[in-house]
Amino acid sequence: MPRITKIESQKRNPRRWSVFLDGKFAFGLDEEVLYKYGLKEGEELGQNKIEKIIQTETKKEAKDVSLRLLSYRMRSEREIRDKLKRKEFTKEIIDEVIENLKRMNLLDDYEFTSAWIRDRLSNNPRGKALLKQELYRKGIKEDIIKKTLKEYFSDETEELSLAKKLLDKRKKRYENLEPNVAKRRMSDFLLRRGFSYDIVKQVLKLEKNSGV
Repeated sequence: MPRITKIESQKRNPRRWSVFLDGKFAFGLDEEVLYKYGLKEGEELGQNKIEKIIQTETKKEAKDVSLRLLSYRMRSEREIRDKLKRKEFTKEIIDEVIENLKRMNLLDDYEFTSAWIRDRLSNNPRGKALLKQELYRKGIKEDIIKKTLKEYFSDETEELSLAKKLLDKRKKRYENLEPNVAKRRMSDFLLRRGFSYDIVKQVLKLEKNSGV
């Protein structure tokens, strides 16, 4: 069986170690994996153990990639999966990493959806239609989207009020325009912001006698 002839810290990253078998570089390991298996110089390694060590290292790498992504902001399960796929991790490893992140409460599509909507409404308000599109692109399931949107828009009056507030901030832009032009531009603005035709119609009706 191959024998470990040298274990040395890597220059670029002291937390990673190079393992040499029979005088030749065999593989690199994170120090956590190295200590987990208690590898020492002079130890013989069978092929099964080598494969197991490498698999553990690969899982650690996949987990580290995921944690780095999550350190910047919350992510949906789809976002993490897509990133790991691009890094060419196997489905088996991706599934295991995803389940570990869920058990650690670091990955939760419901919490992600709630945070996404809350942030959008606070910093860049938009209607339900646009929020739905964004969340679908993040891979969020329809039932989670519906449930969460209902929590923020319990009835139509809340979305109507939001659309009205957005339009009020832009009123001056339309004051000197022809009525039909002003109406079209207000309508286009609200539709781009993800409000339904019905909501837009109601808002414009409220604005009808405002002098815009």
